[in-house]
Amino acid sequence: MVARSKGCALCVQRRVKCDQRQPGCAKCETYGEPCPGYAPRFKFIAGKPYRTQRHRKSGSNQDGSSPDSLAVVQSQPLWQCTNPLYNLSSIASADMNLSQCLCVLIQEISKPFAANSAHVTSRWFGFLPAVYGRSRTLDLTIKSFTAHQIGILTSDSQAALYARHLYIESLHRLRASLGNPRECYSPEVFCAVMLLCLYELFTNAHDADAWMKHAKGLSQLVELRGAARCTTEFDHVLLKAARGLIVMYSLFSGQRCFLALEEWHIVMKQHPNSGLGADLANLVEQFFAYFTSAPGLVHQLYDLKDADFTKPDTVAKAGDLLFQALVMQSKLSKWLANVSAVTPMPGETRSASGDMYYPTVLEYSDESAASIFCGYYSYMIIIHEILRVCGYPGDHTATVVYFRDQICKSVEYNARGLLGPYRMGFPLRVAYEVADPATRAWIEGRLERLSKVYAAFLIIYQWLTRETAAKSIRLGLRVSWAPLNRPQGLRYGTS
Repeated sequence: MVARSKGCALCVQRRVKCDQRQPGCAKCETYGEPCPGYAPRFKFIAGKPYRTQRHRKSGSNQDGSSPDSLAVVQSQPLWQCTNPLYNLSSIASADMNLSQCLCVLIQEISKPFAANSAHVTSRWFGFLPAVYGRSRTLDLTIKSFTAHQIGILTSDSQAALYARHLYIESLHRLRASLGNPRECYSPEVFCAVMLLCLYELFTNAHDADAWMKHAKGLSQLVELRGAARCTTEFDHVLLKAARGLIVMYSLFSGQRCFLALEEWHIVMKQHPNSGLGADLANLVEQFFAYFTSAPGLVHQLYDLKDADFTKPDTVAKAGDLLFQALVMQSKLSKWLANVSAVTPMPGETRSASGDMYYPTVLEYSDESAASIFCGYYSYMIIIHEILRVCGYPGDHTATVVYFRDQICKSVEYNARGLLGPYRMGFPLRVAYEVADPATRAWIEGRLERLSKVYAAFLIIYQWLTRETAAKSIRLGLRVSWAPLNRPQGLRYGTS
C-alpha cells in the first residue's frame, strides 16, 4: 500500500496538479465543482508501481507502432524515457499510458464545455484514440502534442521537453511519409500535419513563421489530395478542422484560397456536423463557403493601398471590389436572419471578472455558436472597411466599432479553456486592426494572458506592441486611408 498524491480527490482523479489551497483548491473552483478535500487516500499495488517495457510482439504494425503502446516508447512510462534526472514525484504520467493521456486531453480540450462538444476541433480530437496505431508518423505527432499538453496541465517541464524531442522525430517521419506515394495522401498524414501546426501554435513563442510553414504545407497537401479524396467521416472532420488554418494562411500569405472553389464547397456541405442539428449545421457550412472569399477581398483591398485613383483601371478595380463587398454583405445579412431563427442570439450579461472596460459581455448558447458569430463579426468588419475605403455611403466607422466591440465582449465566454485562444485568435486580430488606442491596450492585455496557453499570442502581442514591427503583420484593413471620394466612373450598382 502506497500513499497517493496529496492533492484533493478530484484533482487526483483528473490527473492535474492541485494547489492544495485550504479549505478547497482553486482548480475545483475553476471547474465550478465543490472540492472534496484532502483526506488521505491509498491504493494497493502489486510489485512495481509501473509496468516494465514489453518486448515487441511479432503481430505489431510494420512501422513499429502498436495500438497498445504507451505514451513514450511502447509500454514504458513517460518519466522513464525523458532523461535520467527526471523527478519521480512528478504527477505527469508515472503509470499513465497514452490512451489515458488522450482521454484526459480530450476532456481538457472540451472544458469548460461538455465533453461531447460539437465544436469541430473537439470532434477531431475525439477521433485520435481510434486512429492511433495506424501510422508511425501519426503516432509520433499524437504523442508529441499529448505529452506537451499533459506537461502544461501538470506544470511538468520534463514532459514538455520530451514532447519537443518527439516533435523533431515526427518531422523526420513526416518527410519519409510525404515521399511515399502510398502514404502521402492518407488521412493519417493529413492528421499528422494538422497536429504539427497546432503544436507550433500552442508552443512556439519564438519563431513567428513556424506555424505558417506548417499551414503552408497543410494547404498544399489538402489541395493536392483534392476534394475527391474526402470520402469518410474522418476525412470530412479533418477538412472542417483544417479549413480555418487554410483560410488564415491564405489571408496572411497573400496566396489565393483554393477552398473558395465550388468543388470544395460541395464537399464541405457533405457530412454536416450532426451535433449542431441539421439546420444550424447547414448554415455553418454556408457561412464557411462565404468565408473562403474573405482572403480574396482583403488582398484586393490591400492592392488599392498605393493605387492611383486617377487611372481608369484603378477605378475599375475599386468598383469591382465594391460590388463584391456589397453582394457579400447582402448574403451575410440573409444568413444572419436564418441563423437567428434556429439558434439563440447572444445575450448581454454582467462581466463575471469585473472587467471595467467591458462591464457588459456576451453570453452564447455554446462555444460553436460563439465561434461562428465571432467569425461573422470579423467578416462584417472586413466588409465595412471595404465600403468605407471605397467611399460607399453610410456610417461604416460606427458599424466597424460595433462589430469590434462584439468581438471583445465575446472573449470572456469564448476564450475559456485550452481551445479558447485558438477560437478567438483571428477575431481578436481583426478587432485589433480597427481599434482605438484604449481598445488596443485592452486587447493587448488579453493577448498577454491568453499567450500562457496559446504561445502564438505571445508573438502577436510582442509584435503588435512595437509600432514598426506591427506594420509588417497588418491585414491591411485600417491603413490610415481617408475614405475615397466617389471616383469618376465608380458605380455602386450591379452594372
